[in-house]
Amino acid sequence: MLPSGPSYKSVLHGPHHRAAFVDVYDIDGNVRALGVPLHDGSVQANLTNRVTRTATFTPGPVNLNDWWPRSVDDPLSPYRAVVRVFAGTRYGNGETEVFPVFTGRVYDASRGTDGRPQFRCDDLAADVVAARFEQPRVARRTTILAEVRQLISEAVPQAVFGPDTVQDAATPVLTWDEDRGQALDDLTEALGSRWYTQGDGAFLVRPFTYAPSAPVQTLIDGPGGLMLDAQVSITRDAVANSVVVVSERMDGTDPVRIVARDNTPSSPTRYGGPFGRVVQVIKVQTPLSTLEAQTLARTQLAAATALTEQWSADVVPDYTLEPGDTVRLGYRGLQSDQVIDSITYPLLTGAPMRLGTRSAIPEPVQT
Repeated sequence: MLPSGPSYKSVLHGPHHRAAFVDVYDIDGNVRALGVPLHDGSVQANLTNRVTRTATFTPGPVNLNDWWPRSVDDPLSPYRAVVRVFAGTRYGNGETEVFPVFTGRVYDASRGTDGRPQFRCDDLAADVVAARFEQPRVARRTTILAEVRQLISEAVPQAVFGPDTVQDAATPVLTWDEDRGQALDDLTEALGSRWYTQGDGAFLVRPFTYAPSAPVQTLIDGPGGLMLDAQVSITRDAVANSVVVVSERMDGTDPVRIVARDNTPSSPTRYGGPFGRVVQVIKVQTPLSTLEAQTLARTQLAAATALTEQWSADVVPDYTLEPGDTVRLGYRGLQSDQVIDSITYPLLTGAPMRLGTRSAIPEPVQT
């Protein structure tokens, strides 16, 4: 969750005005346009994607042709434009409090039948994925986090990095043919984590665990509540209570094979209990140590068993929320602490914020 001022949370519970605008730069941070007004738009953030954040927006209210890029030098030209999207609230005194919800390149400019220009943007992870290796790449003998930052900086020299929240380890012996994104996936997977960018454009490496933490926001229905509506599902699809990680060794000896099971007595997905025995096998091309394979197996197991309850909720927009945050959701008498997988941030219009979440559950006991 992003930090906010003392008034921000309170105004969400009553009538309030939204504020949103776009600043435009080039990749080196040179200003091309500030405070571009918005007619409409949204930002989607999904932790399951390499390119975590995408944005679409229409400038306005302006002359329909004011922001249409006629040359490579125009502010919103896909050849140069890097946009930063801010959204929040406008207080009664005219002041605004806004938060960065997107940073990335303009990838597409189009005009609809009404003549309004619309822009589609991808976050800076798209630059990293696009910078494929021109020659096979051998991992350096450093730490995994140092290797991750090196690979990202080669693709985006202007990259900034936020605080990583995983324990580092030595870089495995790896060679990649051409896919830089796959190289980063392999490295971060060895730490039981994922790499992605935040709304301010900073690159992070964070674990993909669904272990519970204190909810950063309560979104419930009723008078003054922030919950508008919700759909809740409980499904066996993609649920596993045993995860087997198999990692090949470079020296030809037997591969590392680690099994992690949900053995928590009170767990609804306890291995061998009423749920049954459902095994997920993950074959990793990255050669892992036994400890690294155990970490991956545990975090994958936490994610697999976290699918027991999922919410799709429409809420009053709170632009301080981010994917990975734990929230308390409540609708029609049902409450649950959930971890946010995806968010759709609306810009300006009366559309709600949509959350896709999974259960926050205690980490299972392993064997």
